[in-house]
Amino acid sequence: MTAADIERLLREGKLQETQPDRETALAEIEGARRHIASAEKIVDDDPEAAFTLLYDALRQAIVAHMRASGYRVTRGFDHVKTGEYGRAALDHLDIDRHLDEFDHLRAVRHQSEYEALRIEPDEVKEAFEHATAVVDVVARELESKES
Repeated sequence: MTAADIERLLREGKLQETQPDRETALAEIEGARRHIASAEKIVDDDPEAAFTLLYDALRQAIVAHMRASGYRVTRGFDHVKTGEYGRAALDHLDIDRHLDEFDHLRAVRHQSEYEALRIEPDEVKEAFEHATAVVDVVARELESKES
């Protein structure tokens, strides 16, 4: 974890400290895994819904790490702040490429939801890759900090 980046987010009022909650974080990881499994089942029939589930899985994994570490985002632009936390806190886990796509996936999900953007199969495939990588790495990180 880049302590300086986390401290900056705290100073800027984007994050606030809270009680670490590993149990809820692990439940969020399981929810993220269910989202990925559900997306696999519906991708051919509803690629936009599959994409949204994958974006949410990636976001949930970052939130799970945040919760386990004793942080939460402050109100307003929550998803943007979640992405900032992910890049700051997970930089040591060798998933930068996947975290760098968070904002792009957020923008595509937003356009699909509010502007009727059609999502192409290759975009869903990329979202699977990014979501799965982040969920798996965060899950391992949380499991390694057990007890």
